[in-house]
Amino acid sequence: MMLAGSAWAKWVMYEGSEEATFYFDPATIRKDGNMRRVWSVSNLRERKIDGTMSYRMRNEYDCKQERHRLLSVSTHSEPMAGGKVLVTAGEYEWEEVAPMTISEKLLKMVCNPFGKFAN
Repeated sequence: MMLAGSAWAKWVMYEGSEEATFYFDPATIRKDGNMRRVWSVSNLRERKIDGTMSYRMRNEYDCKQERHRLLSVSTHSEPMAGGKVLVTAGEYEWEEVAPMTISEKLLKMVCNPFGKFAN
């Protein structure tokens, strides 16, 4: 089912670097008070030694305290969370969102009460 969800998601690119391109699905933003949850995908420009070409993540953001954590992450053998699931991991600890990072950019998009992505 995870692959089907990835294939039909409306991924929006929000950042790119020499190493990867980053996407999120605005339709998956869930709001609970100051908290936001959203699915994202990171596409690598080059395959890693273990075969990883992309990551699929369920992110949680605390808009008031500007912190985040991963609720789940999986690595995939093909772009856009396609192909074989290589590794899965569960919930991580909360971390402060550092300025000028990809996490900060996504936090600002999903937490902005006036933005088109805040649900």
